Amino acid sequence: MIKFMMKSAYFGSLTFIFFVVSTLSTARADIQQYEFDVHIRGIKAGQLRYAIDTQERGYSIHGVLESTGILGILVRYKFDAHALGRKADNKFQPSYYKEVSDTGRRKSDKIIEYMEGVPNVISKKQPKPHWVDASTQKGTLDPMTAMAALLSDQKKNHLCQLYLPMFDGSRRVDIIAQDKNETDKGVRCSGIYKRIDGFTEKEWADGDHFPFTIKYEFDGEIFWVSKFEIKTRHGRASFIRR
Repeated sequence: MIKFMMKSAYFGSLTFIFFVVSTLSTARADIQQYEFDVHIRGIKAGQLRYAIDTQERGYSIHGVLESTGILGILVRYKFDAHALGRKADNKFQPSYYKEVSDTGRRKSDKIIEYMEGVPNVISKKQPKPHWVDASTQKGTLDPMTAMAALLSDQKKNHLCQLYLPMFDGSRRVDIIAQDKNETDKGVRCSGIYKRIDGFTEKEWADGDHFPFTIKYEFDGEIFWVSKFEIKTRHGRASFIRR
């Protein structure tokens, strides 16, 4: 929210993320649905759809990020993820994560299970020397949970107070939004997507800090993301709310 979000955004090294609607049971729940168009350098390149199903203190998130438009013909990708966990106030604690991705050149799938906040990665891929040891990543979020925490609706007292340590099974990044600028139309937050560990030398050469902005508009006491924009070495990537 995020390595894949960034990888898919400029088809290089961005990660953030997402998604189709799913529910876990027929129990009474609070389901919020989101749709974003993804633009690369102003050209529509994909679509993000996801839904959050909350039941008491539990949550389920299921989403899909996939290529569309002209760029989708040239570069095909699809990312499907599902996350489960607990949520208290504005804090998420994942318990399970499943990801299936297809970039056109390679397919992969993985599962991350959490025991007392420590992730355990289940994948057919053999770990590479530069990957992060999952046992050292206690308290981190999976990509789907991090994406939802970044792009979903907020109350005013939670705006621009984001610290999202994300571990995707091999790489660790921190997503931080702190600076707040209020206007008559809403709120603008500034932040940094910061690479921490697990990247290749080529990826480090592309940079380790990627600035982003989040634009919120409001409806009563709820503030919703109208646009998320991140600056990369390959141009600006934008997620625009439908």
